[in-house]
Amino acid sequence: MPGTHSIPKVAIFISTALKGARSTLRGIFDYAAAHGPWFCMFMEGRPGEQLLDLAKDGGADGVIVTGLTRPGVRDIAAFHAPVVFVEPSPDMIAPDFPMQDVPWVGRDSHAIGEMAVRYYLERGYTSFAFVGEPGGLYWSAERRRGFAETVAAAGFGCKVRDSFTEEEKRSWAVERKSLVRFLRRLPKPTAVFAPMDGRARLVLEACLVGGIKVPEEIAVLGVDNDPLLCESTVPALSSIHTGGYRRGQIAAAMLDDLMHGRKPKECAVALPPLSVVTRGSTGYDAMKNPAIARAVTFIRSHAATGGVSVPAVARAAGCSRSYLDKHFRSGLGLSVREAVLRERIERVKTLVSSTNRTMTEIAADCGFARDSHLARLFKETTGLTMRQWRRENHETPDE
Repeated sequence: MPGTHSIPKVAIFISTALKGARSTLRGIFDYAAAHGPWFCMFMEGRPGEQLLDLAKDGGADGVIVTGLTRPGVRDIAAFHAPVVFVEPSPDMIAPDFPMQDVPWVGRDSHAIGEMAVRYYLERGYTSFAFVGEPGGLYWSAERRRGFAETVAAAGFGCKVRDSFTEEEKRSWAVERKSLVRFLRRLPKPTAVFAPMDGRARLVLEACLVGGIKVPEEIAVLGVDNDPLLCESTVPALSSIHTGGYRRGQIAAAMLDDLMHGRKPKECAVALPPLSVVTRGSTGYDAMKNPAIARAVTFIRSHAATGGVSVPAVARAAGCSRSYLDKHFRSGLGLSVREAVLRERIERVKTLVSSTNRTMTEIAADCGFARDSHLARLFKETTGLTMRQWRRENHETPDE
């Protein structure tokens, strides 16, 4: 336990290469600023960086670590300090792992796959495919399982590309040829899910090389919502936002309890994904009814800022209001008004979690005349107040 008047030294072993990891670090640092202070020590991963050998240099009062393997247990144990895992592999929390009692927080990868399917089903897709990554990572396999099982439960099949030759594992130039063949053989349109943004970007490249239209023939969805990756593709990549900031906050709270001799309220937390951020790679609806497809496209393009009425949607769809009401609900399972409200609330959730705008400003941006009206609808829809949502799901973009 850190001394009463000392600042605890916290060693953080988390890579800064990925957006989700950087968001996790931000969550840890913000928690430390609010509840500390802590002196946080971590490696940046830059060329020529000096080694951070804390076990030999005074140790640490607490450790937050990701990617730990059995050979690394001895190094972590040398700190003789409380430890929290972030994103532990199944091996790390197995009954025979030397540190199986360590508290942990991670992502529910099965739920990520489930969210991808629900997102595509709402857009009318009946053909699905999963493109895995060649490293055999456990979370990729779990996302594939969640995706394939949810597709099967909906009564459809799923094509899977998740095995690779040794040469394909080493070379993208080699693998790209077989991926192009895989994508060309898929029925059109097909909804493709990749377990990470970096992998989804390669799917988009394969489509470009193979002359496959995105999103008209193949829709592509990734995971992590890294703007640097997602907004530099053609078309821009849609992605599942998983909430790294909240993981960091929970991991820091767990470590705070341990450093003060308290047992964390929860010792094993698998967080579900937050939402899908739609960009150009999924900006097409595979609906057999073109009028309903036009209605949905209009709603997604205009509803976020308010001012969208049912008659306006009907005009955009080129049909009568009665026809729209009947076929919209039968095709999507919700009314036009409900679809408009859902789109507006999704926009509100994004602004609440990714900006520091006031609730009044967000209400105005999304077309609500009174923030009290938005507050009531938000609570009814999410089960949380807007302030609770921000506290639990806050994310800030990389600067």
